[in-house]
Amino acid sequence: MDFEFTQEEKMFRDSLRELLQKEFAPIADERDKKGPFTKAEAIDIMKKFKKVGIGLDPESAKAVFAEDPIMFGIMAEEVGKVWASILPLFGMSSIPAMFVPLASDETQDRLMPKLERAEFIGCFAETEPEAGCDTSNLKTTAKLEGDYYIINGNKTWISNASIADAAFVGAKDLTTGAESFFLVDREASPFETNALHKIGWKASPTDEMFLVDCKVPKENEMNTMMGKAMSDPKLMELLPLSEGMTRLFSQMAPFTALMTLPRAGMGLTSIGIAEAAFEAAVKYAKERVQFGKPLGKFQLIQEMLYNMSVLIETGRLLGYKAIDAIAKGSPEARRLSATAKVYGGEAAVKVTYDAIQIHGGLGLSDEMPLERYYRDARMMTIPDGTSEIMKLITGYTILGKGFAAYT
Repeated sequence: MDFEFTQEEKMFRDSLRELLQKEFAPIADERDKKGPFTKAEAIDIMKKFKKVGIGLDPESAKAVFAEDPIMFGIMAEEVGKVWASILPLFGMSSIPAMFVPLASDETQDRLMPKLERAEFIGCFAETEPEAGCDTSNLKTTAKLEGDYYIINGNKTWISNASIADAAFVGAKDLTTGAESFFLVDREASPFETNALHKIGWKASPTDEMFLVDCKVPKENEMNTMMGKAMSDPKLMELLPLSEGMTRLFSQMAPFTALMTLPRAGMGLTSIGIAEAAFEAAVKYAKERVQFGKPLGKFQLIQEMLYNMSVLIETGRLLGYKAIDAIAKGSPEARRLSATAKVYGGEAAVKVTYDAIQIHGGLGLSDEMPLERYYRDARMMTIPDGTSEIMKLITGYTILGKGFAAYT
């Protein structure tokens, strides 16, 4: 097994690192404290990433998400290492963005130019006040009336909602009784939001959403859009789907398949956060003198560093193994992505905790980035499926049909 990145992947990583160090590392701590990005700030970030080939337009997205999914893993890890608040701009925008070329003509006319100019922000709206991980019990409804669905309901803990141009909304289709997703163009079907406050990802907007009689073209329903793509090879080429992801669609529900890559990415973002905290701890252990010798000469400190390094190495391997399985369309992709998310998130919490401990009182200072690393790490265990739900998914995929613990 080759654990090395290809030359192209290394070049991508290096250019991304250069961007992150130049544009974001110097401002991350202070800007994070000021709260959520404005729409203008979010667009500025998207445009800067577009310069290194990272974007949501079909061509750029295909390069990062489909042609070589390892690129997405590298992006997740490197961004996590510098400023985790940036990642939801891409992670939560990517799913609505991929469906824009498949939507109604009126939706495409409004949103495709924004995608091409790197000015599109999207959100993924499924979580509800009464249905967190229980997505089979959604209260939001979509009623088909002529050529449009009318969507009503409330969503909560939705990243980017306040600045989103479009939302990919989970709702119960009252015609079929089944859950589906609908691409809601905010300009055509406005929805209201209310800001929520959280311990980590401070610069990432997180909101409640209130959808009241949102009118959505029937062409913007997920199964309709996927059917449209499947029937037209040219449209399929626009989707940022690897051959492996396409195979996963034949093995599991489209939503389940789509969530494998974001969950693997969440695991690697967690490891990026852990790496930043670990590097700070190693540097401090070499420089800080206690009882007449460097802190790093104490056995307990070396044991902590050993444990931290093992957590990071294991988490990285799990994350990239999951992405490799996704790229190959392996039946193991769902289990591995869920495992990578759980392990990466919980490893990051432990590593950042120990990094603060090694720094002693200095680690508690809000003048140091360690407290941000710790808060951001704690965030990673809940969005896109809590650790507990991910463990149940893993158990189900191990035991097989008939063993789902959450139904």
